Amino acid sequence: MRVERYVARDSRSAMAQVRAELGADALILANRRVAGQVEITAAIDVEHAVANAVPKRRSASEPERRPTPAASPTNEIQLKALENELERLRNILDKELGGRKWQETGKGPAQKSVLRQRLLRMGLSRTLAGELLDRLPRTERLDVAWRQIVTTLGDRLQISEAETIPGELTAVYGGTGVGKTSTIARLAGEDIQRIGSNRVGLVTLDSYRVGAQEQLASFADALGVPLFVADDRQSLSLALKKMQGRKIYIDTAGMSQHDARLRRQYELVRGFGKTVRHVLVLAASAQASQCRALAANFAPRALSGAIISKVDEAQSLGGVLDVVISARLPLLGFSDGQRIPEDLHYADGLELVRRAVQLADVDPAVPARQLRVAS
Repeated sequence: MRVERYVARDSRSAMAQVRAELGADALILANRRVAGQVEITAAIDVEHAVANAVPKRRSASEPERRPTPAASPTNEIQLKALENELERLRNILDKELGGRKWQETGKGPAQKSVLRQRLLRMGLSRTLAGELLDRLPRTERLDVAWRQIVTTLGDRLQISEAETIPGELTAVYGGTGVGKTSTIARLAGEDIQRIGSNRVGLVTLDSYRVGAQEQLASFADALGVPLFVADDRQSLSLALKKMQGRKIYIDTAGMSQHDARLRRQYELVRGFGKTVRHVLVLAASAQASQCRALAANFAPRALSGAIISKVDEAQSLGGVLDVVISARLPLLGFSDGQRIPEDLHYADGLELVRRAVQLADVDPAVPARQLRVAS
């Protein structure tokens, strides 16, 4: 076994030296950069190379030569040299990888790859994950980079309070089963505690499902406020006149994110010339694609904000947070239980992101230590 080192300005030149001197059967043992150049360590089995060598073409006058056995190389010396080279490579690897903590690994492109995988496991889209990584300040510590991303993601959520948004009417929209009616009861319940039940009223536009009307009627009875059912412009106008002077919450019909009637209900409420707060309810337990399609029914800035429901039932929060950020919706709050109105909370961007991280942390396919937010 013959072991040689070759140094050149680049890999191609070094490989050309290997091929010229050792042939195409050479074995590459190591390839590294040294002082701005490329060093390649290669080896060749001398006996095998001689046995397989192609004889040169002889002239007609040249007598035929029979190959003579090559002298046996000092195998022990060459084997020892190979062992020494392998030991040197092993020491280099141990020095590079041994004893490293996860926070200290993943520099450069590798670091971004690790961070991107964590963001995708949280449920964020590739688009938002890419934006966060592009804005990441340069750092060699993975834990510092992760903490910066979590903080940036929390800052991307626009947090608002419903009370600060002007509006005589509050219309609440959402898909089927997102907890829209419960959200209205919670919002109305907070107003009743603040201004009294004689200043609050409810209207439902959901004439499609009897169960939805019964649920809101139960809430109205419990809260001690009037409830009117409307299914067109005339009946809605009559209901609003009867409750003039009250803060009115309008429950729209829960429909599929692809149902055109959802948009028509928005236009119906908007057409009365009153100031209206248009609030979209997004269920954290729904798929991100459903939430995104639901938000797409409304023109940009048509909505006053969003409320995330069913946070306690979600297996992932990244998807719904992605939709809120991408649609540039102010986040008015979130709910995480069945109590009314206690389980409606004002939003805290960083706290919601931490919850999203914790939910990703329980995924058995992801090492918990790689998704934990450093305190």
